[in-house]
Amino acid sequence: MKIRIFDSREECLTAGAWAFIKYALAHPDGTIGCCTGTTTEPIHEMISEIYRKNPFDASGLHTVNADEFLTPKGYDKGLLTMRPRMQKGLWDALGIEGDRANMPNPDPDDWEAEAARYEARVRELKVGLQMLGVGPDAHLGFCLPGTPFDSVSHVVKLSDTIQNDMVQNEGVDPKWLPLSGITMGLKTFMQGQITMPIVSGSHKAEAAANAILGPVTEEVPASILQLHPNCTWLLDREAAEGIIGRITPDGVRIK
Repeated sequence: MKIRIFDSREECLTAGAWAFIKYALAHPDGTIGCCTGTTTEPIHEMISEIYRKNPFDASGLHTVNADEFLTPKGYDKGLLTMRPRMQKGLWDALGIEGDRANMPNPDPDDWEAEAARYEARVRELKVGLQMLGVGPDAHLGFCLPGTPFDSVSHVVKLSDTIQNDMVQNEGVDPKWLPLSGITMGLKTFMQGQITMPIVSGSHKAEAAANAILGPVTEEVPASILQLHPNCTWLLDREAAEGIIGRITPDGVRIK
């Protein structure tokens, strides 16, 4: 485990953007695991801006997303999906389309079958770089505290926080609650050859400290990354306030 701490959020996210680009340049036919969220979406925008100024070959690059909303049967406002955010933020700029732009289907006939299909697709592509946002409770994707470490892609009820946000900010009528989604499992995330969790903000400092320094426990989903053979954490100084002085950049705990 390696730890990189940056003085600002901007520097932290920029490092994430360049990690994506460097991997894409070294592995033009490779697969990168992506996710949406307040940490990773600005990274996608940075990647797209760099690409516009200095284009590189992304014609063989594949991406796989960590999770996706599932549209309730009979929902009358179109699909609940994060796909437009990926298209606008990353895919359109880099020309990633078709079977190279992978997310779960938001409106499958059989939710469980779609989760199984997506798991098989992710394993087929063999993720090289798995970039991850980390939630304030240390969740990864939609894998909330208590998710089994041996979980693969599966259907999950969305957290109350996510559901409340969708009601307040996305115009979802509460009558459609509870909402569900498909997420990669923790075992799925661990299949990436390189994992790169990215954490920004003091509100995530406790989660980062628990994940990096605490016991490996299913109550702290991101703590499983302590077991990954090639994991590099990117944190801004606010997110790292709970680990500064307690661990070296090479992941050695300071007694």
